[in-house]
Amino acid sequence: MGSALRTLPVNATDRTRVLARLGGSIENLELSMQLSELPLEQAVAIREFFSWPGKPNYEGLWWSSTARHHVCFESLLEAEYLMAADYDPSVVAIAAQPLAFLWPHAQRPRRSHVPDFFLRLNNGDGCIVDVRDARRVQADQDQFALTRRACLEIGWKYQLFTGIESSVLRTNLRWLSGYRHDRHRPDARTCTIIGEAFQRGEQLGYGIAEAARIADQSREVVLTNVFHLMWTQELAVDLHTPLCMQARVSS
Repeated sequence: MGSALRTLPVNATDRTRVLARLGGSIENLELSMQLSELPLEQAVAIREFFSWPGKPNYEGLWWSSTARHHVCFESLLEAEYLMAADYDPSVVAIAAQPLAFLWPHAQRPRRSHVPDFFLRLNNGDGCIVDVRDARRVQADQDQFALTRRACLEIGWKYQLFTGIESSVLRTNLRWLSGYRHDRHRPDARTCTIIGEAFQRGEQLGYGIAEAARIADQSREVVLTNVFHLMWTQELAVDLHTPLCMQARVSS
């Protein structure tokens, strides 16, 4: 019984239950604080990802520089969330659709809920994330309330993501995410040179020119290195303002 489920079972009990795919099998567990010890960041998606001709939302895989592997998403809004979580230094692991909450029979018509993501945070806490278009939040308020209460009982955090509010931040993150892979990381010598070039805070264009000159590298290569170091936050820049050659960058 280790494969992804096409449909979720009905919970006939008066307690919320949790399904999770761990270690090659599906665990069916009663909601309790003990669930906080489950390594859900290692869980495989509990249900199948469906697609069909004319499906209105876009699904795919996001290569996570945090998790070091691909993470599934079922909409562009979910992809946006994965980008934001990948950039967040407090997130150390991400799993897509790692569990299902089976609500008690008294909660009809709500039978179950599969949250979009589980995060492991750098302080050891777990966090369940639901991603929803802001226009659809009201219709599912009771579902989110049930999920929030379940997370509180377990000891997890809960987050409802409706999108990155700042269009400038979203654009900047989307740009920098293109340089998240390690192939854009400078070698140790160049990394030190770049850090020194921006040590006192410099305009992006000036720092790149200075680092390229000292490292004897092309500006184009150093620019990709700098974008990678911005993504890893080894270089600091205000992403709430347009990212341009005049942007102030510091190490």
